Amino acid sequence: MVERLEIAWTLAVVGLIAGVAVYSTILLYHIDALTPDPNEYVDVTGHQWYWEFYYPANNTYVNSTYNAANNTVSGGALWAEPGWVVQLNITSADVVHSFNIPQLGIRLDAIPGRINSIDVNIPSSATIGTMYLIQCTEFCGTYHGTMRSFLEIV
Repeated sequence: MVERLEIAWTLAVVGLIAGVAVYSTILLYHIDALTPDPNEYVDVTGHQWYWEFYYPANNTYVNSTYNAANNTVSGGALWAEPGWVVQLNITSADVVHSFNIPQLGIRLDAIPGRINSIDVNIPSSATIGTMYLIQCTEFCGTYHGTMRSFLEIV
C-alpha cells in the first residue's frame, strides 16, 4: 500500500512540474517574440558613459550626454510617438551596460559583441513632451551615475 501511494505522489509531482515547464516555455516564447512590423527600429549602443541612438530609417545618429547639474541631455534623446511599437537593438561598444526605462518596465543588458532586441510599446495615453528616464543599471565605471538619457514623446 505504501509503495503505491509513493508512486502516485511521485507521478503527480512529476506531472505538475512537466505541466509548469511546458506552460512556462510557451509563455516565454510569446513574451520574447518581436513584433513583425514595428513603427521604428533604433540601434542603441552603450559607451562609457553615454548612449548612442541610431535611426536606420533616416540614417541619423544621436549621442546623448547627460548633465547632472540641471538634469538635461545634450546631443539629443531617444524619441517615439504615442502608440508606437519601437524595436530596440541594444549592444555595447566597451563594457557591459544595462539599458533601463523604469517607467515602461524595460530592462535589457547591453553586451559587447552581442545584439539584444526588445519591443517597446509606447503608451497611447502618453502626451507629447512626456520624458521617460533612461539609465544604465549595470555598474560600468567611474561615471556610471551620469549614464542617463530620456525617451521623448514627440
